[in-house]
This record gives sequence, C-alpha cells and structure tokens, in this order.
Amino acid sequence: MEAPAVWTHPLLYVDIEPQTDFAEAAAHCEKLAAGALDTEHLPTQHELYQRLHECLTQLQPTLLEPIDENQMAQFTVSTLPRSRPTMDTESELLCEYCLALSHLLSGNPLSMSVEETLQGLLYELTAFMTDTMLAPRWLSTPQGLQPIS
Repeated sequence: MEAPAVWTHPLLYVDIEPQTDFAEAAAHCEKLAAGALDTEHLPTQHELYQRLHECLTQLQPTLLEPIDENQMAQFTVSTLPRSRPTMDTESELLCEYCLALSHLLSGNPLSMSVEETLQGLLYELTAFMTDTMLAPRWLSTPQGLQPIS
C-alpha cells in the first residue's frame, strides 16, 4: 500500500518574528493569501490561512506606529508616483463579494462557490492593504522631504 502524499508549501516554513518590520510582515501576508488561494490541498490551504491570520494579528498593532528613520529611504521617491494603490475590481465581482459576505453574515452555511469568492476577496484585500502600506510616503525635493498626500 502506498503512503499518502504529503503536501508541503514553502510559506509554511517561514516564521515572522515579533521584531519583523511592518513592511516585511505586510508583504508576507500578501504571499500567504496568494499561496492559500492557489493551493487546492485543503489542509495546506487551512494552514496557510491560519498563518495569514497570525501574521495579520502580529501586524495590526504596528500599523499606527511611526516609520523608523532607518526605513524612511524605503518609502521616499524623487518623483511622484503616477497612481496610488487601488482595488480595481469590476462591479460584478464586487457584487459577488457582497453576496458572499451577506450570505455568511446571515448565518448560512458556506457553499464551495461562496467560500471561493471569499478567498478571492481576502486575497484582494490583503494585496490592497500591502500595496497601500508599501506605497511611497515622502517626496525628496531640494527643500527636503515632503509628505505625499
């Protein structure tokens, strides 16, 4: 008799330490959400979502802290970005997201299609959050650093 296939995912072996800076933690959250969305092996998917939850829980209290001076260069640009992060989602998909959330919040059991829709929403929200957090914050000018509003 053959042994059952063992599923692994490289993201399951990456730990985010408490001292990890918010930029690295946010990027890791996006990778976890993408990995879970792409994984068809249910136990691995659940583990990736659990890791995402842990990473988001660790990230949340740091969101209002000021950026360290040693990280400012990472968020400084010499020309204004052409655009700001957006969540470019078609209205049909937005409606699917709303339907899935209202279905869930009304106490109904999740069907496979609703679960897949919520997984897509979670990925889009995580990617948007990461893009927003990693966006430039300062413009380097001859007068010094100017906040990008």
